[in-house]
Amino acid sequence: MFGIPLHLFIIHFPIALTVVAAAYDSWALYAKRPILHRASYGMTLWSAAAALAAAGTGLQLAQSAGIDKGAVTGHAGFAIVSTIVLLGVGGARYSAQAREQKEYQIWWLALEIAAAALIMATAVTGHRL
Repeated sequence: MFGIPLHLFIIHFPIALTVVAAAYDSWALYAKRPILHRASYGMTLWSAAAALAAAGTGLQLAQSAGIDKGAVTGHAGFAIVSTIVLLGVGGARYSAQAREQKEYQIWWLALEIAAAALIMATAVTGHRL
């Protein structure tokens, strides 16, 4: 697209959405404002979808651009693990929403914080490429 790899357009969405979703859920627990959990729920789902797209286009870019495999390994590893964690927390929250379970599970926040840390590590290692 415009001579720029699609991966570079997509990568910023999962980074921002994951960090903001974790911040919203933290704030919701601290301030006891459940409406923020609903906002975070939407951001978590979009973050998981964007992470999947970013990981897929990143692997495609690494293959087609001929980047040194040793340089890409750490970045791709963080990307795949963070995508799996985001898909897990997104799936768990979607499942609870579909079953109309209203209470927030604290382990979701733990997974979101872990996903935010992993995705930040992915961003740092990708910026070095």
